[in-house]
Amino acid sequence: MQSKQTRAAVLYGPGDLRIESRDVREPEADELVLQVTVSGICGTDLHYWDGWQFDSWFPERSDPWIPGHEFTATVQAVGPAVHDLKPGDAVAVEPNNSCEDCPECDRGMLNFCSNRMPMAWGAWSDVVIANRHHLTPLPPGADMRTASLAEPLACVVRGFDRVTVNPGDTVFIAGAGPIGLLALQVAKHQGAGQTIVSEPGATRRRLAATLGADVVLDPRRDDPVEAARSLTQGFGADLAIEAAGAGPAFQACLDTVRDSGTVLVISVGNPSEKFELRLYDFFARERTIVGSNTRVHTFERALDLIPDLNVEPIITHTFDLNDAVEAVMTAKSGAGAKVVFDFRS
Repeated sequence: MQSKQTRAAVLYGPGDLRIESRDVREPEADELVLQVTVSGICGTDLHYWDGWQFDSWFPERSDPWIPGHEFTATVQAVGPAVHDLKPGDAVAVEPNNSCEDCPECDRGMLNFCSNRMPMAWGAWSDVVIANRHHLTPLPPGADMRTASLAEPLACVVRGFDRVTVNPGDTVFIAGAGPIGLLALQVAKHQGAGQTIVSEPGATRRRLAATLGADVVLDPRRDDPVEAARSLTQGFGADLAIEAAGAGPAFQACLDTVRDSGTVLVISVGNPSEKFELRLYDFFARERTIVGSNTRVHTFERALDLIPDLNVEPIITHTFDLNDAVEAVMTAKSGAGAKVVFDFRS
């Protein structure tokens, strides 16, 4: 019997992305065959393209592999043990699920599960195989395009779970890429009084203004510290969110947050870069720095939250998979925000 094949964008190494045909095997008992609908380009996909070397948490990628973990899809076929989904059903897909049965999971640290369950391959592909455990059914008529933002939004929601936004708080956000723009939406949804966004890219600054940022700064010419203090009677931001993965953005957060305020880091910085902190400042300013890693029971919450937010403008560019290299270069350029592949055309 001739095997089925799918088109896929395969990353062989830094800057080496090729469109190829790959065999599609039959699903195992608890697996499904999915037709990808919309699949996004994440910042971590770009980091692998750039050749970043991760020394923890992220998997090593020595063999050619198919990126893509932010996506929606339609069920094509189901394995014999899957009884609650059928061909034609729409789903959102949560990658790298936890086992919920290891010591880390027992302590509630699902994002540090020692038996994480990755997908067979990523969704820069017409067809993928996924375990039922990865899938969340979508209601009839769901917007498959905006639902593809569930995974990055779930990561942002996880970050907000780790801090407190009180009604009326001033929130400063460094970086207006997809994560920063989603953080802006969540901050406003949680009752932030004033939101300040700092972003060097003109298109992203316009997006931040469109999405309701009260003050939008260009860090190349504007002083975020002065702006934050002028809006808060000299105190500074209650919460500063680092969403750019860059040292200058982190420094801006440290400088902008008020005494006894909180800095939330929801970006992925380059592991090869270091940042110097002065121990005395933790005494003198009593700041709290909070890290956040992916998701912990936030994926379905993010799906439920999407209709209440204005996320559609965050998707600025759409490509066919055959133009994957152009799509990656567009995402890297910062010419817009979220870049996606749409497989329906």
